[in-house]
Amino acid sequence: MEQHYVFLKDNRVANIAVFASQDKALADAVVQEHGFDDAVWVGTTVPSMWSTYDGTTFTAPTDEYLISIGIITPVLEPTE
Repeated sequence: MEQHYVFLKDNRVANIAVFASQDKALADAVVQEHGFDDAVWVGTTVPSMWSTYDGTTFTAPTDEYLISIGIITPVLEPTE
């Protein structure tokens, strides 16, 4: 079963990586090399990309946030 670290930037999930085991030294090296703020071991429970993290809980991003960063495009209703 895959196990994961999530890498945070500005308290948001910026990347998710598969690790063979919990290796804080390697995760810290990735943080330093790639400019992340922190790495959090999540094991097999993987949060959504761009989720926020408050130190305890991951919260999925809102559609409004995803629209604001260009991940999703809003569907506009046709006007008559």
